[in-house]
Amino acid sequence: MTESTAPRALPTAPPQRGRDREVWVGLFVLVALAIGLGLLFTLTDAAMFRGRYIVSTRVPDAGGIRRGDPVQMRGVNIGRVNQFQIAQDGVRIRLEIEGEYPIPADSRVELKSAGLLGGMVADVVPGASTQRLRNGDAIPGATTTALMSTATAIADSTQTVLDRMKATLTDETVTGLKKTVSSVEKGSAEMDALVRDLRGLTAEQRVELKTITASLRRASEGVEKASTRPELERAIARLDSLTAQMDQATASLSRGSASLENVMGRMERGEGTLGKLSKDDALYANLNDASKSLKLLLEDLRKNPKRYVKLSLF
Repeated sequence: MTESTAPRALPTAPPQRGRDREVWVGLFVLVALAIGLGLLFTLTDAAMFRGRYIVSTRVPDAGGIRRGDPVQMRGVNIGRVNQFQIAQDGVRIRLEIEGEYPIPADSRVELKSAGLLGGMVADVVPGASTQRLRNGDAIPGATTTALMSTATAIADSTQTVLDRMKATLTDETVTGLKKTVSSVEKGSAEMDALVRDLRGLTAEQRVELKTITASLRRASEGVEKASTRPELERAIARLDSLTAQMDQATASLSRGSASLENVMGRMERGEGTLGKLSKDDALYANLNDASKSLKLLLEDLRKNPKRYVKLSLF
């Protein structure tokens, strides 16, 4: 067998060093990619190239605030909301603050409504500390009642009131109100009629008052005229004379009353004839019998006048 016809040997395997090189190249690419991503995030950080620093706060409820909403302090925009991190006990919010606005270390953050048109704002309430917040520090936060939430609560209360009014204004209530209104209208008509009557009566009373006033005026004028005449002086003189006579008559009546009292006193004491008559019952009985006998005599005389009177002409 010649050398040319002898079988060729198989090629040998590549060395192991090439595979290790590929592995190292892959690892280098991954590391470079990670470094590039890290540099990318680092270079895009606000605090790195834009002169800003990051502070964080934690609130129980974010209240609808969004990323990019303004951060204000005493009404001045000093930054923006950067990021949220929801936890079990609340929400952690990152605030991106302009480096030219230092914030006291004892400040706090309040999330509140920005106005009637909605929107939220992170309001930094500055403290009195001389120390300033640095990048990465945390400050306390709270959420105030939003304006829209208050409006919603008012709307809910209004709806409740409307529901109660609907429940109150039943058909029976409406019917009763209609009856009441009709009664009021009837009453108003009666009141109008009463007012008209009162106006007419008032007009009549005015006329009568004018008449009475005129009569009183005329009477006063007559009295004034009479008081200036001589007849009034004579009438006054006559009244004086009559008054004197009345005084005399009163004195006479007084004396007569005294005399009568004296006589009545004597009668009470049984003095004199009248006293004895008032005190002696036997004398009173005799006088009574005498009056009866006299009465019988007069009756007999009336019936039989001839028995007692005899007339003879010759």
